[in-house]
Formats: sequence, C-alpha cells, structure tokens
Amino acid sequence: MTAAPGDKPFSFLPDDPARAALALVLGFTLLRVAFAALLGFGVDESYTLGQARRLALSYFDHPPLHLWLAHASMAVFGTTWAVRLPFILLFAGTSWLLFALTRRLFGGWEGVWAVLALNASLFFLASPGTWIVPDGPLLFFLTAGMAALARLFFPWEGETPSAWIAWTLAGFCFGFAGLSKYSAVFVVAGLAIFLFATPHRRWLAHPAPYAGALVAVLAISPVIVWNIANDWVSLRFQAGRGGGRGLTLSAFAQMLAGQFVWLAPWIAVPLATIAAQNLARLKDERRLFLMALAAPTILYFTLQSLWSGWALPHWPMPGWFFAFPLLGAWMVANPAASPSPHAWARWSTALAVVLALGIGTLGATGLLTRLGVPSRADPTLDAFDWTALRPILAARGVARGSGPVVVGLTWNEGGKIDLAVGDAADVMVIGPDPRGFAFRQVRRAYQGADVLIVALAGTWARQQAALQGQFAVIGEPERLSIGRGGRPEIDLVIVPARGLKSLAPVSLAAR
Repeated sequence: MTAAPGDKPFSFLPDDPARAALALVLGFTLLRVAFAALLGFGVDESYTLGQARRLALSYFDHPPLHLWLAHASMAVFGTTWAVRLPFILLFAGTSWLLFALTRRLFGGWEGVWAVLALNASLFFLASPGTWIVPDGPLLFFLTAGMAALARLFFPWEGETPSAWIAWTLAGFCFGFAGLSKYSAVFVVAGLAIFLFATPHRRWLAHPAPYAGALVAVLAISPVIVWNIANDWVSLRFQAGRGGGRGLTLSAFAQMLAGQFVWLAPWIAVPLATIAAQNLARLKDERRLFLMALAAPTILYFTLQSLWSGWALPHWPMPGWFFAFPLLGAWMVANPAASPSPHAWARWSTALAVVLALGIGTLGATGLLTRLGVPSRADPTLDAFDWTALRPILAARGVARGSGPVVVGLTWNEGGKIDLAVGDAADVMVIGPDPRGFAFRQVRRAYQGADVLIVALAGTWARQQAALQGQFAVIGEPERLSIGRGGRPEIDLVIVPARGLKSLAPVSLAAR
C-alpha cells in the first residue's frame, strides 16, 4: 500500500512505515557515531568509566547496569570514543521499540514521526543516545516492558497474547530498568495509575502481574544487597538531593527553562502543547496509557524544584519520552497544520545534524577558545579529556604496581584523572565529596603512602589549608597548563605529598 503524501515526514523514505522507521534509526545512529567520535568524554562519563574499572554489585551514585556495560565495553575498546558504541546501539533499539509501541497504539506512520521527533531532540540525541549514562539502558528496558504490556492491553484483531508471557517479560524489563536508574519507579507508578483508572484493573486479580513483580525484584536484587551492605547510602544520597530548602520560584523557573532547552525549543513546544491537549482526551485508553506513564516523572521532578531549591532538567526526560507517540499521532492527523509538519521535520532534522556535528567539532578542536572565548565560557571544555596527564605523571614515576598513588580533590576532577591514568595507577579522592571513590578506596592499604595530588589550580587554592592534617609533608605545587591542540586551556597543579594519614574526612574515615 502506497503512503499518502501527508503520512511520510520525507518523500525519500520507503513507503512501508517499518522500513521508513529503520531508515531513520540508521541515519541517526550514524550521526551519533560521528558525534561520539568527535566529542571527548564529559565529566559524568569520565567519572563513570573510572568507577566501571572495578565490577561491583552496585555503586554509590546509581544502580550498576550502565557501569557493567561500560566495563564490558572498555574490555573491548579501552577508553577510546568507541566505548560509547554499545550505548549508541542500545538507543537504536529503543527507537525501534518506540516505533513498535506507537504503531500498536496509533499506526505505522505515527510511529515514524515519533521516532523522528525523538531522535531530533537534543537530549535524546546526545545523552541517552550517545553518552555513557544510565538513561540509555533505562529507556530501553522501560520501553520494552511497556511494549510487552501494550500488546496485552491493546491486541490487534486476531491476536491472543499470553498474560504470563507479557507480565513476566515486563517484570524482567522493569527489573533491568531499576538496575539502570532509581527513577524507573515513577514510570512504573504511572503504569499502576493506568491499571487502577481503567478496566485493565482486572489484571490485578490475575497471578501473572505478581509473578512479573517477583521477576523484577530478583533482577534488581544486586542493588538491594549492595545497599543493605552499605547502610542504604545510595538511596539516601539520591533521596537527599530532593531535600527541602523552602519555596524557590527561581529554581522552578530554571527547571522549566532547562527542560525547554534540553528537549530543543522546536521539539519542546509542540510536544508540551500536544501533551496538554491530550488531557481532554483521556477517555481514550491509548492516550491515557501514555499520559499515565509520562506524568509522574515530569510532575514530580519539575515540582520538586519548588521546595528543593535546585534540580537537574534531565531528570524529567524519561517522562517526556512517553509523550512522543502522542506527537507522532498529531503530525499524521494534521498534515495541513501551520507551520507545516513537513517543514518542521526538515528543520528539526537539519538542526539536529548541524548541532551534533558542530558541537562535536567545537569539542574536538577547542575552536571557541582559539577565537578568543574565555575557557570558562566554553561549554565544550567539560568534554576535554586530560590525556596529557598520562606522560607527565609517568615521568614522575606513576606506573602500574609502583610509584606514588594519584589523588584528586573532588569526584569530578578524580573522574578526569582516572580516565587518563587509572589503568596505570591507583586513583583516589580526598575531600568532603568523594562520591563513588569512597567505596573503592582501601584506606589501610594506603596508610603512610606517598602520593601525587592532581587538581585544578582553583580547587587546590580552596582546599590547600584543609589538607595539611592529612599528610606528614606536603611539597611545593608544580603548575602546568593543558588544552586542545597544544593550547593552554586549564591550569593544573601537581603536588607531591608524603605520609598519607587519611583519604577521607572524619565522617568517612571509619570505612
């Protein structure tokens, strides 16, 4: 059957929606590969790769799945850009699952539009789509689980899906989503809302959902066991990030603006508008299903900024993810809208390509600083890898199995240092916020050790006085600058110190 002119986002796509969706997924996957090859590792990625060097049941900041995946990827690719490839391929799978889910709910071309909009969004193009972050596995398994249940809730004519298979597969997927990120619980809570609000509540009288819940608990058990052994420190850390600081309208405004920017304004406006319009169409169970999955995550993390005083705009994104099928359905139903959906598709895709390749090129070359932009104002500087440290520290005796321990002063600087030299030497962190480093540091093993402190010059200036009691002797700092293309962009210090007394503040020293 030939597609109508208004159905396809681009005339060159195949007439079959599945093939068209595959073509879009392939095209955006190639774009992500180019983006990944150009851009260095960000602060969070560097820290994650450092933590992933050592396998554990779970970790301080997040559940373990993306770290396990990073560990396996490093075994194949080392710490080159290619370590991102499994995450890129995982999001290609997520895009296909979104197509399959949208096709079941609304139709094939609706699924194609949803895939296009998702992949053209800045956040989904870059963060879960390319980077080594927990959101990639989270979205893959949430989408797979919801697609399995959608087949049960909304079967096509002639289908007789098995409740046992659907709920067991969903439980497995939700368990692995929980192994990816704690916020999976909000999307699963949305599923519960959908069940209670519709005749699908009848499934609660069937044993299959409870079998699926047991499978989910078994899947997430490594996180439970690790937290029990570590006084629930990971859950307490994440819960504490939403602590109350009083009414803060400025933080709420920043949260709204941040989501607007992260999604990309040309995606955010139609996505939010169409989601709001669907509030009047919740009698349609398909739309209620998606809105129930989306709403808890979006509302909680957005409103949380009102009392917490801060929040990160990527936290609500798993909720927005489930609004994309609604956007796809609207695009097919309104081909004559103004502005034209087809013009929107062309501009959105072009901007995604230009921004991905442009940001990647700026990050690879440091062009902004070459043009006179101060380093502190260069948003790509966080993606600058400190690889120049490796030969510098090697010249000072840092090598596998010998030489001093390398010490950072903050978790984020420690991540950058670890990425550069962590396979050649132990990297530890001293300071009030070591994050995951606190759970891999064997303090007794380094008692009395000689170390090389590596820090940004500003960090050293702030913490120098507090470090005096942690060493027998602290030497004179050696100053150096490193940057892209041989240009100095960041100022570091290397400080020799002898007689390590403590790697952590008193509150952690007993570990």
